[in-house]
Formats: sequence, C-alpha cells, structure tokens
Amino acid sequence: MERIDAEAPVWRKKQLVTLARCVVALRRSPEQAVLTHEAAAAVLGLSMMFQEPDIRVSVPAGASRRPLVLAPMRYTTGQEIIEGRDVAVCRSAVRPDEAEVVTVHGLRVTSPLRTALDCACDLPVRWALPIIDSALRVVCRPDRRSRYAFGEMSIEEARQELERMVARQGRRRGTRRARAAVALADPLAESPGESVLRWAAGAAGLPAPVSQRRVEVDGHEYFLDLGYEQARRGWEFDGLGKITAPQDLREEKRRELRLAREGWAIDRFGWEELWDATRLVRRAQRLWTTSGFELGTSAAELWL
Repeated sequence: MERIDAEAPVWRKKQLVTLARCVVALRRSPEQAVLTHEAAAAVLGLSMMFQEPDIRVSVPAGASRRPLVLAPMRYTTGQEIIEGRDVAVCRSAVRPDEAEVVTVHGLRVTSPLRTALDCACDLPVRWALPIIDSALRVVCRPDRRSRYAFGEMSIEEARQELERMVARQGRRRGTRRARAAVALADPLAESPGESVLRWAAGAAGLPAPVSQRRVEVDGHEYFLDLGYEQARRGWEFDGLGKITAPQDLREEKRRELRLAREGWAIDRFGWEELWDATRLVRRAQRLWTTSGFELGTSAAELWL
C-alpha cells in the first residue's frame, strides 16, 4: 500500500484512504468476501467522480450483513482543513460468479465488466457512466487516433457482453437504469468529466456526440473531448491540471483560434457544473438550440 504524502493533493489522499478502507473491509469480512461497486473500481484504478465512496462487500450466504461505519478523515491542504465523510462498509449477499472475481494486490474484487454492471444497476446513470466507460477502456484499450481496440475485446464486443450481463440479471432491481447507462457507454472517454458531459447530452435530448473527435488544422492535430459534427461545436471538460501555467493558457488560446478557422466553436465546462445535473442539462440544451437545432426526446431512465 502506497504511503500518503503530506504534500499530495486532497483528491489523491482520499484515493489512498479509500484503498486502505478496502483492506480493512476485507479483513473484517469472511474469507470469500469480494469488494464490489465503487470499492472494486477504486482497487482496479477505474475512473469515478467520488474519492470517498462507501465500501461495498459481497459476503457468502449466512455471513453477517451488519454494516460497519468507518470514522471520517481530516485532510489538510496548505492551511485549510477539509473534513471527510463518514464511510459505511455495506455487506450484501448478492454474489458474483467466481469467474467474475479477480485478485488485485491481494484483494478479491469484481472484474472490470462485473464492476461496471453492478454500478450500472445501483448508481445514478450520471455517476455510473464514468466507471462503465473506464471499465470498457481497460478491456478494450482503444486508441483515439485509429479508434481501434488493442485489448481483449473490441468496443462492440465489450458493449454486447455488458448488455448480455445486464440481461442475465433477470428481475434484479436497477436493470432498467443499467440498460440506459450501457447504451451510453464509450471507452474513448478519457476522464470522468467527459463521461458526465456525454450523459448530460443524452439527458438534454441531444444526439450522441463523437468522443475524442480528431481535427487537423495547419499541421496541428487536436482531439475534442466531445464533437458535434452538425453544429461544428466541441465540448471540452477542464479538469484538474489541464491548465497549470501561463504557457498552457496561451497554447490553449492558439488551439481555439486554429479550430475556429476550421469552423469549430469550443464550449468549456468545469467541475462546478458537473455536480448540478439540472444546471448542466439546461446549459447543454441552450447551446444546442442557439446553434439552430431542435432538441430530441430525453430518456427518463437517464435520470434514475
């Protein structure tokens, strides 16, 4: 287990604390217990919106399912102290098949696709989608330039397998939501912010954008997080570390000017918008209609 560097950013400290909590949860559970959902995603290194999720553990039938509450942590950044949240260890009798269990750093966790399935069933679509996209990225290993998969499955094969896994859940609660989430999945998304933006497009009634849309201008190659061919608009998520120095800002401005010469307008989104679903969807709709296009119908399942 990596030691926590006092100078590390808070998000990284929360990631490491979550991994430590996963170890504690398994040690306090029966031998055949398996980490699932966000806990499995954390151990697998999948992308997700939250760094301090509850820890879900699948336990054998007959084992105690009494929840355990772990004390909150306090995180320091400079002179500021940030209070963490109370985290629950939630035990469930829903068992993955043994073929859907892998061992990572000595911890038994659900496989990437099984983790995607569980999150698709039990999390809101906008929070599940970053994990699903990331799980598909692990098994497909797509290249954004060629859009070819170099992993164990092609993109279409991985999507179809995930659809079959959802169908095999039968009457499990959340399968309607899971089908909606899987239909949006795209392993070409490179950050959780991009995944949530794609959810917002669907929830707003927009057509599906092209993830990592390649644009070549004056010998320069650029990739838009989301590209809308009809409107010639690119949506960009400004995540942590994207612009850290004055030269980054200057280069980003030159990039936008070159894209503008090719007829592309760039719309930027930040973290603060991602946490407000209604605000985010309304902005997506406004951008689309002011570009001269009509909105389609949004699937109610995307809001589950």
